[in-house]
Amino acid sequence: MFENPTDRSTFWHCANGINYLKNCPSPLVWSQAIQTCTWNVEEPSTTITPTIASTDTVSTTVTTASSLPQQCLNYTSVTDGTRRTTNTHILAETDNTYFSKTRTWVRFEGDAGTRIAESTVPSNRCGSEGAGWLKHPQDPEIGETVTQTACFNMLGMSCIWPVKIPMTNCDGFFVYGLVAPAPSNARYCTI
Repeated sequence: MFENPTDRSTFWHCANGINYLKNCPSPLVWSQAIQTCTWNVEEPSTTITPTIASTDTVSTTVTTASSLPQQCLNYTSVTDGTRRTTNTHILAETDNTYFSKTRTWVRFEGDAGTRIAESTVPSNRCGSEGAGWLKHPQDPEIGETVTQTACFNMLGMSCIWPVKIPMTNCDGFFVYGLVAPAPSNARYCTI
């Protein structure tokens, strides 16, 4: 992972030969020295080793990046608006070329919306034949991960090839642990 010299609130993450520009959760910024998003402080001129120091107990609870799960800091940002449920154009898009059998933590943002659809999506939406959505979604508490069931609506069945996916509340946004869907012509739809 590498800093973005033009915007400290973002950083570059390289995976499988592809570069992804990722955002730090607001108000955090990327620290090249410790390879994570952190509070906006001056970067040291030498490499530092992070340590955990004990603190006194206080009467208020504040959620910080350090108290959130790792996937809240290390995820792939997806901004493709063609996966919105309102897209009725069949573009033969598939998440089998975007994801693999190995779980990828994803944050939907920008034109893509912010969440996976939470009710049945008609087939032939989101730029694909198989429209992916969450069956009986539940919002996790901040920092919590819950397992959701993603379904795909195609071939006249609203929940064909269901797959279990984790969803984490990152205090202001959600990330999903996604894998390639079983049908070759399906994708996760967003709202």
